Amino acid sequence: MNQPKIKAPSEIFERLEKTVVDQSLSLQQIAVSLFKHINQLNVGNIMLVGNSGTGKTTIMRAIESMFAKDELLSDYMNTVRMNANLISNDESKEMESSVVISKLRENAEHMLADHPSPERFKSLMENGVVFIDEVDKIRSHVGGQANPRGIVAQEALLTLIEGETIHLSYTYKEQGELKRVVLPIETGHILFICGGAFEGLYDQVYRRVASGEHKDKLVQEFVIEDEDLQKKEHFHLSNYIRYEDMFEYGMTPQFLGRFDEIIILNDLTVKGLMRIFLEGEKSLYRETQAYFKTLGVDMQMTREALQVLAEAAYENHRIGARALRSLFKRVLRGIEFNPANNYLVKEVNGKKQLTMTADFIKRHI
Repeated sequence: MNQPKIKAPSEIFERLEKTVVDQSLSLQQIAVSLFKHINQLNVGNIMLVGNSGTGKTTIMRAIESMFAKDELLSDYMNTVRMNANLISNDESKEMESSVVISKLRENAEHMLADHPSPERFKSLMENGVVFIDEVDKIRSHVGGQANPRGIVAQEALLTLIEGETIHLSYTYKEQGELKRVVLPIETGHILFICGGAFEGLYDQVYRRVASGEHKDKLVQEFVIEDEDLQKKEHFHLSNYIRYEDMFEYGMTPQFLGRFDEIIILNDLTVKGLMRIFLEGEKSLYRETQAYFKTLGVDMQMTREALQVLAEAAYENHRIGARALRSLFKRVLRGIEFNPANNYLVKEVNGKKQLTMTADFIKRHI
C-alpha cells in the first residue's frame, strides 16, 4: 500500500509556517492549492499581492524546500523561479521553446543527470511549479498608455496556463546506448504562483471604496482619544479587492481568469520583524554574530534594543523585512570596521563582548 504523500493541507501549512512569518491566512489558502496539486486534483493558480519585503520570495523558497527535502514529494520538486521581465523579453515563437518550458526542462534534466528516465522526465515536467515574481510589471497599460510587452507576456503565460499538449524530445542512455524519444507533455497541471508588489493598487482600491459609489463601504468606528471623539477607518486590501480592480490595474480578464486565488499578504508586525531578525540560520542577527566572532568579539543585543529596531522597521512597512537590514546596517556602520575600539565593547571573563542597547540603536537609526 502506497504511503500518502500529504494527509491534509494543515500538514503543508505547518511546514511552510516554520519559515514564513505573519501570513497565516495566506498560507492556509496556499496550502489548500498545493494539496490539490499534489493529489492531481483540479487547482487554479495563485496570485500573491504584497508590499516589498512581506514574504513573497520567502514563501516561494519555503515551497521549494518542502518539495526538495521530502522524498515522497520528489515528483513535484521541479520548481523554477523567474522574473516576469524574462517572459516579456522572450522572443521564442513556439511554446516548446518558451523561457518557462526551457527552464523547467533544464531543471528536470539536471535532476535526472545520474538516473535518466523518460517517465520521470515527463512527470517532473507535468508536475512542475513555476514562480513568477514582479508579475505586476507586465501590466497591459502603464500611465494610461498601452504596454505591448506586458500584453504579449500575459498572452504567452495564458497559453501555458490554459493547458496544452506540447512535444519535447528527450535523449538518454540505456545499457550504454543513446536513445531519443519524443514525449507528450500536458502543461495544464503545472502550478503557477505569481507575485508582485502592485504599487498603487492599495490607493486605487481605497479611492473606489471611499468614494461611496459602490456597495463596498469602509468600516468606521468612533473612539475617544485624549478626551476627543475621533473617527477611525479600518481598511485592509484583502477585504475589498475585486477582480475588477486588477483589470483596471492592467491584468487582462483572460489572464486573471486562470487564477483561483488573489492572496493579499499582510504587512509584517513588530513581533514578526523581531522573529525574522533573530530566527533561522541565515538571520541578520546570526550573520552579524558570525562576523564579529571572526574579529574575536561576542555580539549580543538586549531585548529592548531589538524592540526599538523592529518598531523602526515597522514604520517603513512599504519595504517590510528589507527595512530591518537597511536600518541595522546603519547601526553597524560605525563599529564593523574596528569594533575593538568601540566604547560598547567590554571585557567579560577574559573575552570581548559587544552588547547593543536600546539607547545605542536609537542614536544610530
